[in-house]
Amino acid sequence: MSVESLLYNLNCTKAIAFNHVAKTVFNRISEPIVINIRKHSSEEFVSRNLLRGMDYLRYPQLNKGLAFTMAERQALGIQGLLASGVQTQEQQLEICRYSLSRFKNNLNRHLYLSELLDTNERLFYKLLGSDIPKYLPLVYTPTVGLACQRFGLVYKRPKGIFISIHDKGRIYQILQNWPCPTVRAICVTDGERILGLGDLGAYGMGIPIGKLSLYTALAAVPPSICLPITLDVGTNTQSLLEDPLYIGLREKRVRGQAYDDFIDEFMEACCKRYSRNVLIQFEDFALMNAVRLLDKYKNSYCTFNDDVQGTAGVVVAGLIAGCRITKKKVSENIYLFLGAGSAGVGIANLICDAMAEEGVKEKDAIDKIYLFDVDGLLSNKRQGGVPSHATKYGKDMEPTKDFGAFVKSIKATAIIGVSTVGGAFTPEILKQMAQNCERPQIYALSNPTIKAECTAQQAYDHTEGRCIYASGSPFPPVKYNGKEYHTGQGNNSYIFPGVALGVLACQAHHVPDTMFLAAATCLAKNVKQEDLDMGRVYPSLTDIPDLSNKIAVEVIEEAYKLKLAGMYPKPKDLMKFIMDYIYKTGYDNVKPDFYDYPKAEGVHVKSIEEMVKSMKGSK
Repeated sequence: MSVESLLYNLNCTKAIAFNHVAKTVFNRISEPIVINIRKHSSEEFVSRNLLRGMDYLRYPQLNKGLAFTMAERQALGIQGLLASGVQTQEQQLEICRYSLSRFKNNLNRHLYLSELLDTNERLFYKLLGSDIPKYLPLVYTPTVGLACQRFGLVYKRPKGIFISIHDKGRIYQILQNWPCPTVRAICVTDGERILGLGDLGAYGMGIPIGKLSLYTALAAVPPSICLPITLDVGTNTQSLLEDPLYIGLREKRVRGQAYDDFIDEFMEACCKRYSRNVLIQFEDFALMNAVRLLDKYKNSYCTFNDDVQGTAGVVVAGLIAGCRITKKKVSENIYLFLGAGSAGVGIANLICDAMAEEGVKEKDAIDKIYLFDVDGLLSNKRQGGVPSHATKYGKDMEPTKDFGAFVKSIKATAIIGVSTVGGAFTPEILKQMAQNCERPQIYALSNPTIKAECTAQQAYDHTEGRCIYASGSPFPPVKYNGKEYHTGQGNNSYIFPGVALGVLACQAHHVPDTMFLAAATCLAKNVKQEDLDMGRVYPSLTDIPDLSNKIAVEVIEEAYKLKLAGMYPKPKDLMKFIMDYIYKTGYDNVKPDFYDYPKAEGVHVKSIEEMVKSMKGSK
């Protein structure tokens, strides 16, 4: 055998072996390498000739189930692998709705939807979009909290990346293991403060998965560019360390410099793998890390913290919309917070920004804002002082832990609960708010529902039906004095999907607070009078996809204004630009588009014999 033949056979053997290994590996994961048939402005795509017929059944991004037509089945070589019936997507949606209705609890409905996402991606997002108020609570709060607590039972296949503290020094290599190289949006948690449930460690993976599913369901961000990540640095919850179902590291949380070095490496690895303007959303980090990490990275990376900035955006939007009811400016209220963590301080900061838009100086704005934490009023005179993240809100007042008495003494007109202490807004406090002003504003934002500072019904009952109320989780309609009210849900979902869409579409380098103020203002402008009349300061959840597009436009405008956009030139029609960018949930027609070239006219093609004779004659 010649050397050339030997090398040829060796290369063939290597190719066959590699192909076998690749198929074995990729058949065991939930995502193929790159399977985006529909090209988006920010996505790469692969040639159809790299896909086999079975790929269209195996991968949820391609699968249409019984919606494959007979022609598609025959062209793809999957005829007989599906039942004979052909269904439309609408018929499939009806079956999904019926299946969901048969489950008796929301956790099982959540699991059904998770299985649907693993099977047929476009159908999953089509279903969510068909009734957002109904399905949003199933894929995120409040149901996602229970799913996180049961994550050891429900975990079946990889939907994101787990990076442990012991992977330090190898984070970039781990990111390379994710099969899709076109990631543009990352949602990351370390699981220490999952909703109001505390330290769930690796069980917290349900949060970034849920958040990124809302990117697509509510803002049509292409799901293929999204990556959920959990940083497993241990857990301090002893019951989890002893739980045989727990899937994370069985050790106490790493703190200090080792933790900071780990996060530094993670941030750099993400940028090295996916570019400097990859969007990194921090989610459910504990207070001791949330604010300081945001301050550390926000001017160096494309990053934001939804607990801090997203929550602030939605609350300020409610306050701005509420001005149409109270007939007062944002700066004409006295704000009192129960809870001075990352969310509380983030809201306070954005309220100051909103007052600045009204021409109020920062010091005067801060004078209208008071915060309580577990140790009482943030007073400069209290033992231990004011936490470092909230120093500017420290008051030169005598310390107190009596929240109710303080509501009366400062005549608060708006109380904002981010304490995760259920029932903290007592009837006495609510009655006092009704005495302080004509239209008291009550924001009971803690999640899940059992952690809310008061219910909607309690707020109306104890304020003579005069309150402006919003909560973090949904409450049923309120009946008071013969009238029914549908209170607003101060859900971050109004804000962060649209902000993310705008940032991703224009390839922004950073996500400053002014983008969230622009988003809040846009949201408030889209609250209709009929919304206010029925008792809510937010639009219907059904309107979120349209709102996300409008918010994205405002965010892009802000990005170009601040010279943070990475896409040039600036699109002339930003709404059209967004509509061209977003993900579509309708099925693609995968049948080959056959066509012929036109026949050449007026050209005589010689026969071989004529060609040979002409060649001989020319010699």
